[in-house]
Amino acid sequence: MIKTLKILYQCNLLTFRGIWYLICAIKVVGINLMTLLYISKRFYPQKIAFQDEKDNINFCTLYKQSQHLADQLATFYGVKAKQKIAVMAYNHIYLAHTLFALSVLGADIYLLNAQMSATQFKKLDEAYSFDLIIHDPEIKFLQKENNLLTYHDNFPSIQRLINGRLMKTTQKRKVCHFPKIIVLTSGTTGNFKIAGRSTKAKGFIIPFTALFTKLKLNQYSSIYIATPIYHGFGIATFCIAVLLGSTIFLHKKFTTQEASQLLDKHKIEVITLVPLMLGRLLKYDHTKLLSLKCIISGGSSLAETLVQETQNKLGPMLFNLYGTSEAGICTIATPEDLEKQPSCIGRPINGLHIKLMQDGQEIVKGIGELWIKCAWSIQANKWISTGDLAYKDQHGYFYLQGRKDDMIVSAGENAYPYDLEQQLLEHPAIEEATVIPINDDEFGQRFVAFIILGKNQVLSNEALFTWLRSKVARYQMPKKVIELNEMPITAIGKVDKRQLHTLLYNEDIGTFY
Repeated sequence: MIKTLKILYQCNLLTFRGIWYLICAIKVVGINLMTLLYISKRFYPQKIAFQDEKDNINFCTLYKQSQHLADQLATFYGVKAKQKIAVMAYNHIYLAHTLFALSVLGADIYLLNAQMSATQFKKLDEAYSFDLIIHDPEIKFLQKENNLLTYHDNFPSIQRLINGRLMKTTQKRKVCHFPKIIVLTSGTTGNFKIAGRSTKAKGFIIPFTALFTKLKLNQYSSIYIATPIYHGFGIATFCIAVLLGSTIFLHKKFTTQEASQLLDKHKIEVITLVPLMLGRLLKYDHTKLLSLKCIISGGSSLAETLVQETQNKLGPMLFNLYGTSEAGICTIATPEDLEKQPSCIGRPINGLHIKLMQDGQEIVKGIGELWIKCAWSIQANKWISTGDLAYKDQHGYFYLQGRKDDMIVSAGENAYPYDLEQQLLEHPAIEEATVIPINDDEFGQRFVAFIILGKNQVLSNEALFTWLRSKVARYQMPKKVIELNEMPITAIGKVDKRQLHTLLYNEDIGTFY
């Protein structure tokens, strides 16, 4: 408790001004996302809050426009507390306006994957009956009734509501507390599951304290959120950066060239991304990243080779975070941790408990399914299965070993894509590797590996398979290895395995071993 109070003081939240601003915020806007913006607009009114490809906006203007937008949404669209509002959008300033305005109205915000299909959205809409759908104009499959665009010059949109006049009304808006922010727990290839998170302080303070202590985010003034805000990793970074008064840089979609130029031009200090993005940025031109002082990786496993490359080129600034949509941040590996154990995800943050389960029993040694429990998860103080496999070493560090549901039975043996991927990445000629399962008449199931070679690297099929045979068992050997020029990725920055399954049956793509 004393440590938490000290940290809140260092963030100005427990200073006289900070306490006064918090009291005023609760009175004026309630306890929700707008509370964070209210405090920051009092501390840093003229500082740039957000900058995207087209525009930037300071904290004071963002607050005024978001409040105006809230009134517009309430007046013209009837948005009110407890309504279910779906938001499907990429990273841009109008998304920030939307989140603040909906939250201050007390609506429950459903952050949906902007890349989901019409069928996937239909299932969610049937299950939750959204009162309003706010989405980017690029998403074409949505019907025109019961929806609102994020931006458009001619059609009804968040953009036009912000710039439009407010109809006079005598009705006073109610102050709302603790609306929910709901994120999805799976990617674009499966059935989505909902994970609702309350805006109550207990769900925010402990993870915030852990990040503040380990990452010292208050020391930096600019951050680039490369992952989508609709992802759990993205919205968590969004909230923390707003509270700290950092300038947040956004791009609708990640591309290596644009991201590199952005980092170099604005001398950005912090970036949040997934490992695949980091690998591509280093490969493109690591000198564009020299302004960075803190790199926060999460969302998927971080390869040991990538950790070492980052440390060699940029120094000790890489943090590896593991979290879930149900509980947020679970473990943090610092640069010092990664120096000792490059493939670890660190230790649990204070207040979070982890156990490993195998066949319904908790295990001390070996690989098991990772279960978590904490007071701020969606099932407070109850054990939750993550579906991730991991093991724990004698120093208390945890190591991810892939997903439980990725396991295949090959020639009667259990095999995991993660093991083969990590082994392929050990080859000096291979820069990226992804493994997917396929059905096989002889083995039952086998793997297909997709690889990207390093610049000017040549690798024959005979050489690769000769090398692999000394590293993995026969049932782990891939049936095919396909060489690609570039790995397809989702908006979140993970490998798009659905596209890889499609590519597998295209006879003209790369080399089959």
